[in-house]
Amino acid sequence: MDNKKIKAARLLELEGVEITSNIYNMILGGTLLWGVLVNLLMAVFLQEPILRLPYWATLVIYLVGSLGCSFVIYKSNQPVVSFLGFTGLSISMGILITYYVTFFEASDVRKAYFVTAGVTLLMMLVSSIYPAFFRSLGKTLFIALVGVLIGELVLMLFGMYPNIFDWIYCLIFCGYVGYDWAVAQSYPPTVDHAIDSAADIYVDVVNLFIRILSLMGRRND
Repeated sequence: MDNKKIKAARLLELEGVEITSNIYNMILGGTLLWGVLVNLLMAVFLQEPILRLPYWATLVIYLVGSLGCSFVIYKSNQPVVSFLGFTGLSISMGILITYYVTFFEASDVRKAYFVTAGVTLLMMLVSSIYPAFFRSLGKTLFIALVGVLIGELVLMLFGMYPNIFDWIYCLIFCGYVGYDWAVAQSYPPTVDHAIDSAADIYVDVVNLFIRILSLMGRRND
């Protein structure tokens, strides 16, 4: 068997192999931090190229990239493929984040990052203490999210957007962080499940960050 086949066989051996809970959570947390790092690097070094893109192109890249990479993450059982999908998801969402943060003061963006990190860690801690409660919130959170989206769209048609929507979204995505963390702890502790779970929590954190920034940030003129 040549080297390529040996490497492929070793990668396949990772599928379904259970690891300890500590290593599982370290991989989950490390993957989540990798996504945040990708977004920070994009905001610092790729802001100008991204801002040159037409807004419609930004949205297309975000939607197509996010959906495509999410499909790869959840359909693959191979950790390496799932991680590549997660990186693609981070880049796709990072384009939209980089575009969005330019509308706010840099100091407020930093504050929003720290507040989001603190809230995320707090929700993970509370979810670890009350996992059954948070696992029961799945349907409630989904119905609430759909309801708020519909209400937001209706009011936007009339040129209205009250701040209450951002507060509600913050509560919903706080709930989703706790829910996805609790669900992640119920999966068999494999490398692929850790990466998949990190993707779920990453999307929650990004949405939470955007809403927190919208609430506390001062828009640039």
